[in-house]
Amino acid sequence: LPKLALRDAHPKAHGCMKAEFKVLPNLVEKFAHGIFIPSKNYDAWIRFSNASSDASKADYEKDARGMAIKILGVTGNKILENEKNATTQDFIMINHPVFFADNASRYLKFVDATSSDSILKKLKLPFTLGFKGTKNAFSAANSKITNPINSRYWSMVPYQLGSGADRKAVKYSVKPCTQTSEFITKQTNPDYLRTALRSTLQEKNVCMEFMVQPRTSSNMSVEDSMTEWKESIAPFYTVAIINIPKQEFDTPEQNQFCENLSFTPWHSLPEHKPLGAINRMRKIIYENISTVRHQMNVTQRIEP
Repeated sequence: LPKLALRDAHPKAHGCMKAEFKVLPNLVEKFAHGIFIPSKNYDAWIRFSNASSDASKADYEKDARGMAIKILGVTGNKILENEKNATTQDFIMINHPVFFADNASRYLKFVDATSSDSILKKLKLPFTLGFKGTKNAFSAANSKITNPINSRYWSMVPYQLGSGADRKAVKYSVKPCTQTSEFITKQTNPDYLRTALRSTLQEKNVCMEFMVQPRTSSNMSVEDSMTEWKESIAPFYTVAIINIPKQEFDTPEQNQFCENLSFTPWHSLPEHKPLGAINRMRKIIYENISTVRHQMNVTQRIEP
């Protein structure tokens, strides 16, 4: 059989599972926009992954980790012209609060260098990203975790919440409902994060909090994706609970189904419009690489 084309980003999944996205019943009015309808419950799919473009990279090696959420049954016209009638809303997050680039030029040079065999290009990366970008990239890629559902994730870049005159810029984050102490032990299993997920969800239900961080100052630029919005100045507020029920997710059929899914922040209602240069670039890049991947795999691209 021919080898399937993998995702350009986050190709190695630890698991893709069914979940419930439950908006809080007592949600305050300023957050009640888009999908955040008080007491509204949605079905969802969640995909946990490594960030490395090398799908063979062992989980015990340091890397950024991703969490992609696809919420189902979302009515209303969507942003993408060819998916106006889609009924999904995506949120994409990493276990690090800031991005390593703030414009297209730096990002494309980074992609070119990291995908090249040229040692010279890789040596030039600190000059390409600058001090702050290099620091952010190193910090993000320096992560080791025990279990994807024990980690915290951030959107890194901002989004619009609401529409019209009362719209605001926000960022998102997800964290476990119950904080646990993580003890990193030496691992020899290259897929231990999938094993940990499978073991946990065979035994119990899991919950995570979905949080919104409103911008509190004009100094928090939506174009600056490399500077963290400090929680001491701009706190996060829980708006929904993600319940991941006990389940057997690691089956060939479910793994294949999830590999055919595409995640992009532009699978979105206008009330959650992605903001900033990095998100504008994602709109083009994610759309094109998803199209190419599905064409190479002779698979129809559809939203569930």
